[in-house]
Amino acid sequence: MERDHRRAPRAGDAAREQAAAARREAGDAERVLAAALDRDRRRSSAQGAKLHELRKYVELEVEGSGAATLYLEYQVEAARWSPSYAARFEGERVTLEVRAMIAQDTGEDWTGVALRLSTAEPERSGGLPELAAQRIGRRQPEPARAGFRAPPTGAAALYLDYLRAFPDAARAAQSGTADGEDTARVRPAALLDRDAVTLQEDADELMTLVDDAPTPARAFFKSIAVPGAAPGAMPPPPAPMAATGAMRLALPAMPKMRAKTASARAAYDLAPPEQSAAAEPPPPPVRLDYTNLRMAPPSSRERGALVAASPDGEARTRIRSSLAAATARVLSLALPAGCSARWSHTYDYAFAADGAVDVLSDGAWHSIAVTAKSTTAKLRHVAVPREQADVFRLAVFANPLAGPVLPGPIDIYDRGRFLITSEVDHTPPGAPVEIGLGVDAAVKLSRNTEFREETTGVLRGGLRLHHAIRIDVDNLSERAIDLEVRERLPVTRDDDDDVEVVAGRVEPAWERFSPDASAPHEPRLRGGYRWRLAVPAGGKRALRAAYEVRIAGKHELAGGNRRES
Repeated sequence: MERDHRRAPRAGDAAREQAAAARREAGDAERVLAAALDRDRRRSSAQGAKLHELRKYVELEVEGSGAATLYLEYQVEAARWSPSYAARFEGERVTLEVRAMIAQDTGEDWTGVALRLSTAEPERSGGLPELAAQRIGRRQPEPARAGFRAPPTGAAALYLDYLRAFPDAARAAQSGTADGEDTARVRPAALLDRDAVTLQEDADELMTLVDDAPTPARAFFKSIAVPGAAPGAMPPPPAPMAATGAMRLALPAMPKMRAKTASARAAYDLAPPEQSAAAEPPPPPVRLDYTNLRMAPPSSRERGALVAASPDGEARTRIRSSLAAATARVLSLALPAGCSARWSHTYDYAFAADGAVDVLSDGAWHSIAVTAKSTTAKLRHVAVPREQADVFRLAVFANPLAGPVLPGPIDIYDRGRFLITSEVDHTPPGAPVEIGLGVDAAVKLSRNTEFREETTGVLRGGLRLHHAIRIDVDNLSERAIDLEVRERLPVTRDDDDDVEVVAGRVEPAWERFSPDASAPHEPRLRGGYRWRLAVPAGGKRALRAAYEVRIAGKHELAGGNRRES
């Protein structure tokens, strides 16, 4: 008896082999995932903020206990979008899906964000138009347009809460020791406590000094006059904030107005002529350039006043250049096929996504699902057998969205099967949306014609051209259909009395058809008729129409007497 010395496999060995294989598969999956994440990072232009770089931050001071939700909104550039749609039909039920083609190169990836798409343009001016007056009677000159509008009242009340919450900052602003204050744009503190009467007296006294001052000084003080005013006229002194609460416009720093006339003249006379002539006066304040004026911060003693914006530094200029380049790249992107970014701005709408979305900052188009709404659609069939022996399906349903359907492409699916890509026009909420579903191969149609000529009249001087049309419809589908068959009879010119077209027997009765005037390529269609009928599942219908053309026997129709082929 021989003995097998081979050791029998144990159950633990098989488990160890399975565990080793699972570890190898997990390692392979981790490497594939790391490679995919690396490709995404390389494709994105997002950059993390570094400590040595210029950046924006938000400082918050939270008091109390309990949970709180913080909402922070900011505007970025280099992003655009265009709408697209998908319609999924399940019998008479249709689900309209709203998609968005989004491209963004903002420098940060949008990860898990709540997306809201708006048709409004943040940089678009929304000012009301200025309507010209319509007068009846003698012509009058146009009224002069005022360049400066009176500031609103009550600006001082806007800072009451700030003064109560930050009394130290308020005292620092009044003493002129606030951080970041530009002394070249701030009016001296002595002017802040004067009333309108004192300021007017100071202005009169200063103009007296200007008239007696040397040429360089006189040129400087007259340069800060209001544009369009009389030569030498000073700007109207604004009322103090404490008295009227009006918003003030900051003026450049100037010498104290209560200086004695003699000492002022001596100060001007002591200046060397060469130094006075070489010194260039500072530029006058641009009081009417509202786009470059900014509200002074609450920590400044000029709060409530409009001051000129400070020039950008080197780092800020570099950032603006980078943003401008990214915006130009995104705007230069060609839209996907069929997409459009043009719509009316009569009313603006916003479309909110149903869930959180991710959009990489790579400057490429991404298709994002926004929302979906279901409704009931009505299907119908349309055929024009004179032009083509095909029957087309159309679907009509009311817009189920809270906002409009914007122009864009729409993908059509029937019971999960892709049919065709069509287009939709701008449609308000609740208005009907009509889209084509392509050719229905289950409905067959044939058109046959007959023609004969007949002479009429005692001397056989007339000619009648008889035409007969027969259209057979065969519904091979398992559903009844509503069919519209369109036909057309010949028409004569309005000034032609030698030709007459007379309609004959028609079975079943038809009705005149005039297409929508806004429909493309069909604004002048004449002589149109159509049948509207229901064809049961597996049923057949026959349509007949006849007409005759009456002309003189010595004439012949251009192109031949036979009008139907």
